[in-house]
Amino acid sequence: MQVSARMVTAAAATALLVAAAGARAAQYPGWGDTGWVYASKRECCNAAIDIAAEHSANACVTTGGVPRSFAGASQRGTCSAEWMQHDGSLLYRCYGEASVWCR
Repeated sequence: MQVSARMVTAAAATALLVAAAGARAAQYPGWGDTGWVYASKRECCNAAIDIAAEHSANACVTTGGVPRSFAGASQRGTCSAEWMQHDGSLLYRCYGEASVWCR
């Protein structure tokens, strides 16, 4: 009977390790597209990264997690930008990518 008890204990310990591994923080990538806007490149990129972070946070919530904020981070993601000129003014279209930590 002690053999069975040891097996049950080992199985319980394994289950706890697996559950603990599943509880670790994860990241869900998000992408953002501002469309064409009359804004500076900096404003455009900040908006695209904000959109991407929001999408990432929504993915976290959808999976039952709690997103963590970017508190204190100056650069929270990546951005690429296109520009064009229209009636003498610059327009930018920015694409952002960000991943919010999820617990």
